[in-house]
Amino acid sequence: MSELEYDDEVDAEEDDEVDAEEEGADAEEATEEAKDEEEEDDEDDEDDDDDDDDEEDLIDPLITERQKCVNSFECHGFRHAFEACQSRVNDEGIKENCTPEFFDLLECRDKCVAHGDIFKTILK
Repeated sequence: MSELEYDDEVDAEEDDEVDAEEEGADAEEATEEAKDEEEEDDEDDEDDDDDDDDEEDLIDPLITERQKCVNSFECHGFRHAFEACQSRVNDEGIKENCTPEFFDLLECRDKCVAHGDIFKTILK
């Protein structure tokens, strides 16, 4: 390789480094602009959060009725069987699933909900 060819390669590398530095500066400017936009979006999101507070106050009555039924005397046996199965599986490491006990509990819960107050008020 002659000196002229070597000098051309060095010049080309220096030009690439200068281009990379310029791109880095452009990237920094773009990053700063993106941060500014994110800050503005965060301020807008804070305003939107106030609107969400009103919606969070609503509670689904079906969920509360289901919780009451699972904790009721009618479903106590099914809940106890399901919790005993879960403790066996978790504590003793028995390779068993509690699907039958879970479905029995859900069936009891759904029957209780169907005969509960929630549907009586809806059907009136």
